[in-house]
Amino acid sequence: MVDLPQDESDDNSIGLDGEAVQALLQGAVLQGHDPAAMLSASAIDPSVYGNPHAAIDGPALVRLVRQIQFSLDDVYLGFFVQSCRLALEAERLLSFLHCGSFGEALRVSIRFTDAMSADVGPGISEEHGSGLRHICKYQTISGVDRNILVWIRFVWIYHFFSWLIGRPLALRQISVRGPKPVQLNGFDRFALFRCPVKFNAPLDALTYDRNDLTARLIHSSIQDYNDYYASEPDWFAAAGHELSWRDRTQQVLIDLQRAGLWSAPIEVVAARLRTKPRRLRNDLSHESESFQDIRTRLRGELAGAYLLASDLPVTSIGFLLGFSEPGSFSRHFISWAGMSPSAYRAAHVNDAAKVAVATSLLNERRLT
Repeated sequence: MVDLPQDESDDNSIGLDGEAVQALLQGAVLQGHDPAAMLSASAIDPSVYGNPHAAIDGPALVRLVRQIQFSLDDVYLGFFVQSCRLALEAERLLSFLHCGSFGEALRVSIRFTDAMSADVGPGISEEHGSGLRHICKYQTISGVDRNILVWIRFVWIYHFFSWLIGRPLALRQISVRGPKPVQLNGFDRFALFRCPVKFNAPLDALTYDRNDLTARLIHSSIQDYNDYYASEPDWFAAAGHELSWRDRTQQVLIDLQRAGLWSAPIEVVAARLRTKPRRLRNDLSHESESFQDIRTRLRGELAGAYLLASDLPVTSIGFLLGFSEPGSFSRHFISWAGMSPSAYRAAHVNDAAKVAVATSLLNERRLT
């Protein structure tokens, strides 16, 4: 059975019901934790527990999951014989946060996860048409609801990797071994994935669009990860939309500049953002930005960073940034900074604060 996603106009704001909340807490309860206390610590009314007529929203779900994880020191919420401590999860994140693309990060993450516990067996099936299938194998303990674990892990995978690349993953399909969950309040737990869902399938898996595999990561630190959860993201909302059009445009332009394309046309950037040039111009205008200004600013910022945080000659910096003539670089830099490259270096090279900012920017965006 394959279910198609609901229309985005449907109202799915009712939330996860109390029976599902009870199921999420089963691992913690089996370890002796008081569910009412854990719900209160998550700023959730304890009366929701087990009540099919009560529900929690997306941010409350994030708070609850994090509360369970920290209380048990277990990423997997107490659903496995062998726990995965949060410190080990941090090491797993560090193993792929500096990968070059989503596809690389996915493969590194799977290899690391596969080595962490015998209860978790992820894998990749390359032979799946135009998609890449991420198979998840979970061996849960007796007394817990395996289906709720599969769902919450898929929610985490979808939202985390969407956040990591700055836009929603274009999932082609989800397969789950369990039946379609039904709530009295009509909330569809799987609608948030916005893709067809196959229930009662032979395995649990997410199928990614191969075009997403080359998407670059826009986050690279544990602090970014902690800040993301501290913001209490809404896991029932569309993933990856916390970035403005300015930020998303800027990230694509940085990627293209790293590849030596200094004057990328808006058509190329819009295609990477899966939008139309006219729509991108309008969205940027609503944020009081323009495509040309962002592209010019990024090049100027990098020029200034090289001048203050490196010993390269001015002419070498100009060539590095795509200017074929030293005079052209100087003219453009004067329009950016109001002074020549040499004057800018002389005026600010002894300013420790400016040099620190330049060094940080250069470390982040240094050309390869």
